[in-house]
Amino acid sequence: MAIMIEPWRIPEEGKDIEGEELPELLALEKDAGAKAVGPIRYDLHAQCLEHELIVTGRVEAEVQFTCSRCAEPFQRAVQDDSFFCEKEVLNLHETLDLTNEVRETIILGFSNYPLCQESCRGLCPQCGVNLNREQCGCKPPEAERWSALSGLDKIEVKNGST
Repeated sequence: MAIMIEPWRIPEEGKDIEGEELPELLALEKDAGAKAVGPIRYDLHAQCLEHELIVTGRVEAEVQFTCSRCAEPFQRAVQDDSFFCEKEVLNLHETLDLTNEVRETIILGFSNYPLCQESCRGLCPQCGVNLNREQCGCKPPEAERWSALSGLDKIEVKNGST
């Protein structure tokens, strides 16, 4: 379960490499709020230039997220069509592993606050009902943000001079 490239097998004009890896390639922790649910797909072009391996292309994975508003699970494809990796080739007969670069590219494509849909209404802050599925009878709380200032007009200011 790794994405390996053998530089000595790449012709001068480069080589197209495509394939799939198991979802475990992403190695996501159970409490990460995301879980790979489909294969990791890649469609890459590798080329050796002097002592460097240049790899460009597309990487994609189907991932299950937890919505940051309603806490419901949902699936979405995460892809990067501009994958780029540059590796130094010290020994032409050394096999190079691109697994970490592909994994990192996909994870960086995750949203910080994933939403099941842009119009997700979330949960009622009072009763916890998923507002996407049903309406609740809760009334919005009174705006109390300024209530701490309501008694300021009754405060007596003392002058420190005699």
